[in-house]
Amino acid sequence: MKHTMLTTHLFLLLCLGLWGHPCPAAPAEPVRIGVPLNFPSFSYQDEGEDEVRGYGVDVLNTICRKLGKQPGFLVGRNEDLLRALRDKDLDMVIGIVPDESRIPDFNILEVSIFVKQYSFIHHPQKGAHFYENPDRSAVVVVVKGQPYIASGSARRKKNLIRARTVKEALFMVNSGRAKEYIDFSNQLVTYLIGLHGLQNIRQAGVHMSRFPLTIITDKHNTALKSGLSLALGAAIKSGELDRVREKWLGESYSSYLMHRFGPYFYGGAILAASLILLAFLWHTALKRRVKKITLKLRETEQRYCQLIESSPDMVFLINRQGAIRLANTSACQRLKYKALRLEGMTFHDLVDKDDKERCRAFLFDLFDKRPAATELRLKDRQKNSISVEIAAAILRRGSASERLACCFARDITHRKRMERELIRTERLATMGRMAAGVAHEVNNPLGIILSHTEELLNDELTQKEMQVSLGAIRRNAVRAGNITDTLLNRAADPPVGKEICDFARLALDCLHFLRPRMKKITPKKQLEPEKYWIQCDESQIQQVLINLLLNAVESMKRNGVIRVALAVHEQDGAAWNRLRIEDNGSGIRDADKPFVFDPFFTRDKKEGKGLGLFVAERIITKHGGRITVADADLGGAAMIVDLPRVGGADADSSIDSGR
Repeated sequence: MKHTMLTTHLFLLLCLGLWGHPCPAAPAEPVRIGVPLNFPSFSYQDEGEDEVRGYGVDVLNTICRKLGKQPGFLVGRNEDLLRALRDKDLDMVIGIVPDESRIPDFNILEVSIFVKQYSFIHHPQKGAHFYENPDRSAVVVVVKGQPYIASGSARRKKNLIRARTVKEALFMVNSGRAKEYIDFSNQLVTYLIGLHGLQNIRQAGVHMSRFPLTIITDKHNTALKSGLSLALGAAIKSGELDRVREKWLGESYSSYLMHRFGPYFYGGAILAASLILLAFLWHTALKRRVKKITLKLRETEQRYCQLIESSPDMVFLINRQGAIRLANTSACQRLKYKALRLEGMTFHDLVDKDDKERCRAFLFDLFDKRPAATELRLKDRQKNSISVEIAAAILRRGSASERLACCFARDITHRKRMERELIRTERLATMGRMAAGVAHEVNNPLGIILSHTEELLNDELTQKEMQVSLGAIRRNAVRAGNITDTLLNRAADPPVGKEICDFARLALDCLHFLRPRMKKITPKKQLEPEKYWIQCDESQIQQVLINLLLNAVESMKRNGVIRVALAVHEQDGAAWNRLRIEDNGSGIRDADKPFVFDPFFTRDKKEGKGLGLFVAERIITKHGGRITVADADLGGAAMIVDLPRVGGADADSSIDSGR
């Protein structure tokens, strides 16, 4: 108990003896501040001095100046300072971390700063002798009262020994009792090493650490705590605390980072700037390219829109059900509907009721077979009929949700009207040519009848002469009737028989019939009987062959050559018997070849009315064959007749049954 009382009295005497000198400013309310002993460079006293100095002291001087208070500092041990604060002998304590059990007894305000921790290691000179520490596990020495250094070293799993002062710690490292000393102050340690000639110590490294400078007040003194908080904020904002830190702790954390990582930072900044510049240039180039492509796409879109809108044909965009998704201006004008009204309709609504089935078949072919074409009749808004020719195809790049087709509809109403007029005119012309042919053929017998009739009316003939004249009248009347029947029979569809005939034998018979007409013609025959069988009406095929042979004879002015050849022709998987009749006559001009099978078509012929080839084509078509015209190898024209071939076995059996 006496020892405790003595310690308390000594502490109070020490406090009164070491009370700091107040500033010679205007009288201000004093504030008592306790600082820990030997905690450089936050608070310390040099030997023989009574004034406390350090970073923490200057921080409190700055804060007290903001509060308008006069600080008074006294140093002591941590336990004594906290006891004095609890007994209200001190107003605040700085730089002490109380035990966790005692924290609820105080108000604690922290000023967090980043400071450098310097490491000094034992580095003996050559030939030096030093003390060997028997406890080789103790490698780090720290000064008592520096809890943050001690706790940080402990976290790095280093054993500690504690010295009372910095001087004592440095002597331990110099002698080898400790391997490393850690301190916040480089200047003080360097000063002491030089002052005492400690040659076995060198600085090993430095690193940044966070240091919370604590300001502890009594928990019941809330006014002081609030004032300290406000003053601390004002000092930080004004930059005064930064200047205090630079004075005692050197360059700032940012300066340290800049010094250590500056080259990397500048290199990274240059690289980042280069990348940003490159990205900007790339973005600018890409933006220009996108703008150019967008402009080009817009121009292309406008061009296609103009192409569709300026088309004279009606253009529709329809789906499988026939719903109209788009219609151009021509469609709206021709059908007399507005665009919005037309796009709400279906294609079936526009089609004439008689063509609706054809429209459904057209849509089926379009979307299942594609492309498709047809002719339909549409109804405009006023129910007028419009004949159109439609061609359509599926869009290659249509919507994913709906397949669409583009339909081009051309108005052919005027063309249909013109076709009807041409057909009507052609019919009249055909009737006229037929009447002229009939009149030409009938005029001769009618003239004979007229002349004999006039003789009978004159009553100048004898009875015998009258009988002769009446007989002539009768024969020419029958002749005129036969001419009319012949023309009508040629124009009618001839019946087709089902008789198996030898095509080569028919051709040979026709050449024999025309022998009197072909006295100056040399026939060349390539005909093999009983090899080319056809199913036909023998008399009608003979009529066709005689007509073709007579046309060849009439095309030659003098002596000529006619070649008749038969061969088997394969086409479209079917076998045909092909008869080729060639001559060396004047031939047929290329411009006339498409019209040689038209009725009443003649060219450079004195006789005939142009019905022979017309009738011949109809007969061959009824027999399932075809007849064409070509240039002959002999120099004239060639008429080619193809008739379906009948197999040899079938032909033989049919012939035997016919016999």
